[in-house]
Amino acid sequence: MVLNMTSTQHHPFLVETTSGLVLGHAETGTVAFRGIPYAQPPIGQLRFRQAQPVEPWSGVLKANANGPQTPQFRNKKVGYTGQEDALWLNVVIPRGRATNVGHEGINPQARRPIVIFIHGGSNVHGSAADPLYSGEHFAAATDSIVVTVNYRLGMFGQINLSAGSPSAALPEPNQFDANAGLSDLVTAIEWVHANAEAFGGDPDRVTIMGESSGGAMVAALCAVPRVRPLLAGAIAQSPAAAMIHTEETVQPWIEQATRLLRKIDPRGERATFHDASQRTLVDLTEALTSHSLNHTPGIAGPFAPFIDGDLLPQHPLAPGAQTGLPLLAGVNQHEYQMMRWEARTTRTQQQRLRAFAGTFGGGAAKKVLTDLYADGSSRRKGGLYFGDALFVGPTHQLLRNHPTGEAWTYRLDMLTPSLKASGIGALHALDLPILFQRYDAGKGPIALALGGRGTMQRTTEVMQQRWKNFIHHQDPGFPRYTDHYATQVFSGQLNLPEVTLYDPDSAVREAWSTVDFTVS
Repeated sequence: MVLNMTSTQHHPFLVETTSGLVLGHAETGTVAFRGIPYAQPPIGQLRFRQAQPVEPWSGVLKANANGPQTPQFRNKKVGYTGQEDALWLNVVIPRGRATNVGHEGINPQARRPIVIFIHGGSNVHGSAADPLYSGEHFAAATDSIVVTVNYRLGMFGQINLSAGSPSAALPEPNQFDANAGLSDLVTAIEWVHANAEAFGGDPDRVTIMGESSGGAMVAALCAVPRVRPLLAGAIAQSPAAAMIHTEETVQPWIEQATRLLRKIDPRGERATFHDASQRTLVDLTEALTSHSLNHTPGIAGPFAPFIDGDLLPQHPLAPGAQTGLPLLAGVNQHEYQMMRWEARTTRTQQQRLRAFAGTFGGGAAKKVLTDLYADGSSRRKGGLYFGDALFVGPTHQLLRNHPTGEAWTYRLDMLTPSLKASGIGALHALDLPILFQRYDAGKGPIALALGGRGTMQRTTEVMQQRWKNFIHHQDPGFPRYTDHYATQVFSGQLNLPEVTLYDPDSAVREAWSTVDFTVS
């Protein structure tokens, strides 16, 4: 909503950005600006194109509500949601003593560090509007400005259709750009850097942070030369950093997408990607995702950034690819345990594991499956292999190939009574309610179903402090990865909530060091 300037000109939370005036509002302990557009709507001729900077607006933008989600199918209960004009971000600024917000308003001279958070969701779902990422607790605990970003997902921005051969469904591949979704994040980073001081932030201390596929986006951004001068550091939590496409790996997905488009779109053989309805593209995203779960998907799946030689010159896991950003990257101890029941039988799981292991690492991944995971002979072994292949192995390769050695790693081991009793353990995405201190969202209710709040609070305190250290100083305050694979382990135990261990999973690390995740 754009307001008249006269009614707001003396408001304490009025900020002048390069795009126009923005009006924030008070929230619990913070001042928030929600739903600020950072790029032009990716519709019409800009559909499937790389993001373009937002055009300035006149008047005052009332930034008091999240924008829409990008188009997606959440679940049967929620159904279809979102719209294509959804490139917006939130800015959350802590209030109180020693922050940059007082009764008189925002202090542009405060120069607080900024952290830009990128949500996960397998590159097909998720939103900066999720209450889990509201940001007020994390902003206060880390004394930083928290920015959460919405970006294009699925068919709308995570598959490079320009790599396809001309066909009835793709008559003009040049109507598409590679890395539309990745370019959204680049454009958001540029907007935040340009407007940092207006919000009381420090443009020289901007950190990117993401989890799961958002962590993979962080890894990709570490290899994007265009943003290197704008960033001070990167935090990759459970990064699925091998989720990267090449010409070779994306082609089968484009062919499958073409077949599915003709089934889903009422126009059949006359259907084209560019003119497909929003609902059709959401259905196509779901169909491709389902196909990847029921067949041999390859480690990248259908939706991932693409090595285009331009925005993303190299695979982020390749030696020399990273631009040298200080890096904090780590995993949870039991990443895949909650998802290990996806296959109906152990035999089905074994078949999928063997096929999956043959799609990356040039054969070495198959040997690791046999030698370390007993060919996935139990659900537990299979779950461990999937989790280690998707998250642990790529994280070690990311850290191992850091060009300056300014890299640190951690492992989240925290267990509560329900996580112990269920056998789920420190599952994927458990770090999010801990760090954002939103125990009512995400995996928080699962973790606290049988109590254990004290353990979770202790874990929150030590992790938030380490993240704060990194965001402020690009050093979390524990030994580097190069120091005998030092790993900061967070357990939340009463007398020892965190501890530094050296090479705590040496067998796993050594086994996966034989696998090059850049090789198919």
